[in-house]
Amino acid sequence: MRILFAPNSFKGSISARDICARASFLSGRHKIKFMPFSDGGDGVLDVFAASFPSAKIYRVKAMDALGRTKEAPYLFLPDGKTCVIESAKVCGLGALKKSELDIMHASSYGIGEVIKAAYKKGARTFYIGLGGVAFNDGGTGMARALDYKFFDASGREIPTDIKALRSLAEIKRSSFGRDIKVYGLSDVDNPLLGEKGSARVYGPQKGANAAQVAELEEAMAALCRAAQKSLGVNINTRHCGAAGALGAGLKGFLGGKLVSGAPFIAARLNLEREVKRADLIITGEGKLDGQTFYGKGPFYICKTAARLGKPVIFICGLNEIKDKALLSKYSIIKVVETSLIAGGADKSYKKAGFYIQAALKDLFG
Repeated sequence: MRILFAPNSFKGSISARDICARASFLSGRHKIKFMPFSDGGDGVLDVFAASFPSAKIYRVKAMDALGRTKEAPYLFLPDGKTCVIESAKVCGLGALKKSELDIMHASSYGIGEVIKAAYKKGARTFYIGLGGVAFNDGGTGMARALDYKFFDASGREIPTDIKALRSLAEIKRSSFGRDIKVYGLSDVDNPLLGEKGSARVYGPQKGANAAQVAELEEAMAALCRAAQKSLGVNINTRHCGAAGALGAGLKGFLGGKLVSGAPFIAARLNLEREVKRADLIITGEGKLDGQTFYGKGPFYICKTAARLGKPVIFICGLNEIKDKALLSKYSIIKVVETSLIAGGADKSYKKAGFYIQAALKDLFG
């Protein structure tokens, strides 16, 4: 049997690449293609590294969201000109303790440092995964690292924190980035502002209280006005609220194109070709729920499989979808829930790799 094994990461628990490693024992029994997948959030760097074995990973010293220097990875694809950056690996939320969260001062500066380092090595096209960050500065920190400057209505350069950003009136362009192409890969559609904007939806996840959410919204509104006035760009569009509004920053400062990550990555990994070749597709993520069916990587895989008439086994930690007709619509013939094998969600979360492997052994003997 020809199997396409294309999991997403189990967020916060195990990467897609490590899931594939756990399933490697299947190679001796079936013709299997391993394709770790991502929708632009967690794991995007690993996905490209696994799919392009001759790609090279580099590391550069860059600031995390709190201004502490760390080593941040970035990846060059084999063409030597395309760079993949995972924003969460530079300024990630998961790297911080809850007590460390400081959204009013957290910054995307380190992402700008990584972009600059990759540019010096020859990168001219950038794929930037959006998601899992600890800041909500609209990419202004990134822009400062790339020599943009920000002023209030009196012409005074403003500090870097969110309170100061509320007084933003003018942006001075940098010369950086006129010869590059940037793609922001997002798994959410949120705009910059409003009820579904970055501050109100994602601010609380980054530790913001109600008063801080209001200040974040004011700061993002000021950034939106200044970007329109100084740069001639509307940054309150689809995907702009992704990754602490880094999406807005990529569009406004670097002329970036914001795209849904799953189809973009699928096209570059030749997902459709691999689905056509397979007799069975195995995919999955940490939780199968309503959000799975809104732009997530496994949903895109299932949708492709359904269109091509290929069956899918979906492996997850928890399954909240009991509608068999919905599962059947997207070619899912079986859902394997590792929390049931483990005897509890906490156990399956902590030892995800072990229980995923156990599930596969139960399936294939």
